[in-house]
Amino acid sequence: MNFISWAFVLLFLPVFAYRLIFGRRKIEPGFIAVTLVASTIFVMWHVPAYILIMLTSIGVDYVAARLIYREPDGSRRRKLFLVLSMTTNLLLLGFFKYANFALGSVERMLHSFGALKAVPRLDIILPMGISFYTFGSMSYTIDVYRGRLKPVRRFRDFYYFVTFFPHLVSGPIIRAEQFFYQFPRVRRPRLKVFNHGAFLIVRGLFLKTVCADNIAGVVNDHWSSGYQPHASSATSLLLTVLFAAQIFYDFEGYSSIARGLAFWMGFRFPLNFDYPYIAASFSNFWERWHITLSRWLRDYLYIPLGGNRGSEARTYANLLIVMVLGGLWHGAAWSFLAWGTMHGLALAVERLLGMSRPAAKPRIVRILWYFVVQAVVLATWIFFRSPGFGDGRAFLKNILRFELIQPPHAVVVACLFLGPIVVMHLYAFMVEHEIVTPLSNPMKAAIAGLLLLAVVTLYGQSTDFIYFQF
Repeated sequence: MNFISWAFVLLFLPVFAYRLIFGRRKIEPGFIAVTLVASTIFVMWHVPAYILIMLTSIGVDYVAARLIYREPDGSRRRKLFLVLSMTTNLLLLGFFKYANFALGSVERMLHSFGALKAVPRLDIILPMGISFYTFGSMSYTIDVYRGRLKPVRRFRDFYYFVTFFPHLVSGPIIRAEQFFYQFPRVRRPRLKVFNHGAFLIVRGLFLKTVCADNIAGVVNDHWSSGYQPHASSATSLLLTVLFAAQIFYDFEGYSSIARGLAFWMGFRFPLNFDYPYIAASFSNFWERWHITLSRWLRDYLYIPLGGNRGSEARTYANLLIVMVLGGLWHGAAWSFLAWGTMHGLALAVERLLGMSRPAAKPRIVRILWYFVVQAVVLATWIFFRSPGFGDGRAFLKNILRFELIQPPHAVVVACLFLGPIVVMHLYAFMVEHEIVTPLSNPMKAAIAGLLLLAVVTLYGQSTDFIYFQF
């Protein structure tokens, strides 16, 4: 089940109807009960038994937070309860996401020593949204430990937060402190609320079904050709650009729908993407791409490691550690490790060169650095999309050969769907530099109508959201 399936529509409609008729303040027991049932069905749709995994994580964090709150600051028992919460979450996440990766690494190591016996793999299906709800749940116990948040009294309320289905599968990663303060806040379903939510949903559907899905088939069909010796540099480069657009369309589309659905239900989700392809530095790219993950890693990993408060060498090490772990968060593969490592090295080099905040630099330097940033981002997407590091390296090598062979017709046609991403980013750039004004409500309404027309006429073959695999 996903946001673009009829099953989800049938699941959401009763919740939305109850919200309109009875749940005007969104804290009525009936509305809460209907939402909890819908969220539970959504969780169990994939593998019903996996609700037990989520309940284990939720139960441990709920109890640990209450025990942490009862202990005085600085006590050993307080730290012990936090460690219990963190260990439980990370063990569950590690087992399901990384067990087979670890077994494969052991097998390759044994082969390097001449042992040719195969290491058996585990028959594991990844629980839906485990990376996202684990980080959300962990934020709760960490913030209680830090004194930023009081533990909730009722288990029901914590269960509601973790399983809230609009953000469950692919985010945005919602922290407890961003959610619980909204729980009792009145947000009646006025027309203004409905219109804003509808615009976000239609925008997300357009990005996913029209843009991402029309590109996905072409990228899936032709990507492996980039690994072949003497592959066309032009085709490989176009496929890289297409995938960069596809993953933006796909993930921003999901995030936009999630934000719109949550808005209809009375909750405001944080922005998850802010036009990353106009970023003029690597640090700014991560302020714009998957913002909720970037800020989570910053607040719960980078700053506790020391951030930039220590020596320069320590700061570079912290950047590299955070980005390597960010890469591994996306999946258990050497290609993800390479993707994260390259971004970590890019951030370190940028800081070394004093380009992390390029505004003070001459305009020509800023322009040149922008192209460096975006070229490196494109190169790293190659490794993100490729099944192995060697495949990504072969793909990049073919681009750098500059052998211009006519790309396949399907690849050229798919480039038409790059138009929306160019227009979106160009307009965002002009708004940020006050060249034009933000869209007015009548303009949003007109654009939503055009996007909806495109959704029903130009939709591509349906594919899963890319970030479902994480």
